[in-house]
Amino acid sequence: MSGHTRAARLPRAERRRQLVEVARALFVEHGYAQTSMDQIAESAAVSKPVLYQHFPGKHELFLHLLDVEVEAFVAQISEVLSSDLDNRQRTRQTVAAVYRYVSDPSRRHRLLLSSGRTHDPEVQQRGEVIEGTLARHIAKLLQEGATVSVEEAELVSRGLVACMVEAARWWADETDEASRPTLERAAEVTFTMLWRGLSRL
Repeated sequence: MSGHTRAARLPRAERRRQLVEVARALFVEHGYAQTSMDQIAESAAVSKPVLYQHFPGKHELFLHLLDVEVEAFVAQISEVLSSDLDNRQRTRQTVAAVYRYVSDPSRRHRLLLSSGRTHDPEVQQRGEVIEGTLARHIAKLLQEGATVSVEEAELVSRGLVACMVEAARWWADETDEASRPTLERAAEVTFTMLWRGLSRL
């Protein structure tokens, strides 16, 4: 165990939660390729057999983390999309929700918004759930206006969502926190760009 003290015995469900938290932090910090099951077991202060009792491999553990993130993200966005706000305010709140998600100090958004760029189809599938949820909302707005065809609405919505998600990811990961726009300002600027584009169609 490389000098680490063996962790106290925990109930199975509690141990699984601990392993998930440790693995999430390591994947966020080092990425999928640079994180090993050895590192996860060592950081959790458990033996590898204990880790493998819960997850058969690194890939399965990573997919579990992605599924947790997708569920949390979709629940957050769906709450906004199902609100009684008008379309403009619902879209504004959706953009704000994306920025709130990427601003979480745990940086857990990196699991979804960066890992989705890999060539692993199972990982890409999880990222598609996120972008698909957002794109369907925008496509619905466009179709309600009846100014574009279904195919054109899908095309435009995908482009706008890609821009929004990348803007939020860049704001969270690539900018200096001390000098970058506030979360509220960044979300409002992104929303304004998005809404102006929609209103011109």
